[in-house]
Amino acid sequence: MQRFTLVLLTLLALTACQRSDPNSPTSLRKATFKEMLKSREAINAMLTGAKPYKADSVLQEAIKLQEKSTKPWAYFAEFAVNNQSDAKQKSDSADFHAAADNMQQQSSALKAAAQAGQEDRIRASYKAVEDACIRCHQQFRPG
Repeated sequence: MQRFTLVLLTLLALTACQRSDPNSPTSLRKATFKEMLKSREAINAMLTGAKPYKADSVLQEAIKLQEKSTKPWAYFAEFAVNNQSDAKQKSDSADFHAAADNMQQQSSALKAAAQAGQEDRIRASYKAVEDACIRCHQQFRPG
C-alpha cells in the first residue's frame, strides 16, 4: 500500500512539473523569441540560397522581427530595475537592458536595409542581428 501511494505521488508530481502557465513571463518570452527565430530563419534561408531570394519576403520577415524585438524584454523580471538589491544586480540589469536595446537597434537597421532593398546591407544587418543574439545568450542565458 505504501509503495503504491509513493508511486502515485511521484507520478502526480511529475505530471505537475510538465505543465506551465502559457501566460507566465517565461512562456510569453519563449513564445516571442520563437517567433523572432522563425523570422531570422526565413531571412537566413533566403540569404544562404536554401530558398529563393525574394526581397518582399525578406522585408516582411524583417518587419516582423523588428516588431517582435521590442516585446520579450518586459518578461525578464530578474532584470527589472525595481527588482535590484545590490550593485552587481544593478550592473547586470544595465548590461541586460543595453543588450536588449542593441537587439532592437540591429533589428531596426535590418528592417531599414530591407526597405532599401540593398542585399549587401541586408546581409551585414542580418549578421549584426545574429551577433547581438549570440552576445546576449553568452552573457545572460543560463546553462
